[in-house]
Amino acid sequence: MTTSLLHGVQRAASGTHALSGTPFDPATPFHPPRGRYSTVHYGLMFPDLPAPLNFLDFITVIGQPKIGIWRNDHLIETSAADTACLLAGAGVQFPHQFRGYRVSRQLELAEDGSALRFGDEFRFEGSYPNYAVTYRNPEFTVDLEVRATDKVAHFAKLRGGLYDHWSLLCDYTGTVAHQGTRYELAGLSTLEYARAVAVDLRFAFFTYQIINLDADTQVLMVELLGPLGVPVQRAVYLRSRHDHGGVFEDGFRFDVTRLEPSARRTPNGREMRLGTEFSWAVDDNDGNELIHIDAVVNDDYVYGMAGGYVGSYRYTGSFRGRPITGTGYVEYVGTR
Repeated sequence: MTTSLLHGVQRAASGTHALSGTPFDPATPFHPPRGRYSTVHYGLMFPDLPAPLNFLDFITVIGQPKIGIWRNDHLIETSAADTACLLAGAGVQFPHQFRGYRVSRQLELAEDGSALRFGDEFRFEGSYPNYAVTYRNPEFTVDLEVRATDKVAHFAKLRGGLYDHWSLLCDYTGTVAHQGTRYELAGLSTLEYARAVAVDLRFAFFTYQIINLDADTQVLMVELLGPLGVPVQRAVYLRSRHDHGGVFEDGFRFDVTRLEPSARRTPNGREMRLGTEFSWAVDDNDGNELIHIDAVVNDDYVYGMAGGYVGSYRYTGSFRGRPITGTGYVEYVGTR
């Protein structure tokens, strides 16, 4: 599919293009599953942390989706709607990082999304723009304050309200403790929300990556492929504390140059070979290269990003012609 044709199809199917560069509307829905929205995702991602943490994320899916690559059938005891899952991902491993929950028995969900409680382990409380995040595990604890900006990236807003997905740029501060070591953390993060009706979309591969270029600027990259590798979405989002930024799609390229030697078999029965070395880039609106990234994964992939994995990588590259280096965040589902 040509780039122009892909963009035309995307504009027809989704309303995200018209929202690019606009401030976040505090009245945007943030509710847990209700009505026709049988699946809701809340996500918090904290990239570029000091080793050995490398990254931190909390990925929740409430109500298992019909989309196969994001579904965990093995967790379902009663029904898909009554099944939630939580990943507490980091560059360090500890017991029960990923686990399932019965929505009816183990979750407390405020109707407006102002309080989410997963058993005794995870709490996310507050309202825009201020939130508190707590997590308790015998080997890993988290206490963070998150303040959202009005800088929002809209990944999907399908016609008819079938699927919405967006991400807010946030500041955060707080502590993480792992096996007796305490980390004081602060920086840029993301708060994400998605809601979907029960529609089975045959996606084959998904990657989502986050890089904090500096103390103010964040870059998001997404590639979503359908059957036979047909591109559904390929884009890079740029934003900062002081600028709503934009979406860049021209000249997008994502090349996986090395895979793990053997496929992983996920708890839900799928097999996938994860990328360990890859590069990606995109051009700006004048046809010049905006960003180029060469990445080597830190060997810290952990399962539970819905039906796939999350980890981190070391990168070198360039942004608007100047050299950059650091630690990136990567979600990776499927084999490319």
